[in-house]
Amino acid sequence: MKQILFIVLVLLGFIACNSPQKTAEKAQAPVMVEAKLKVEGMTCNECEASVAKGVNELAGIDSISANHLDSTAFVRFDSNKTSLKDISKAIENRGYVVASK
Repeated sequence: MKQILFIVLVLLGFIACNSPQKTAEKAQAPVMVEAKLKVEGMTCNECEASVAKGVNELAGIDSISANHLDSTAFVRFDSNKTSLKDISKAIENRGYVVASK
């Protein structure tokens, strides 16, 4: 009986040592991208704040600066977490038009 128990324990140990282990996925290093967008429809400081707020709601945004005087927005973001398409959509959802992407 002791021999059978010993064999079972050895087999369980062998199976446990050879079973595939789950490995944590490697976190992707941030790929920071800077973009200048032409944003039509901004007429005041509140428009700038609205654009910035909409873009800042996205994951991966490092910085956003909108300027109604020259109708531009400068965005710095992690391209692993968001895209220019997502940023443009966030701005358009605020009622503005992204003229160049």
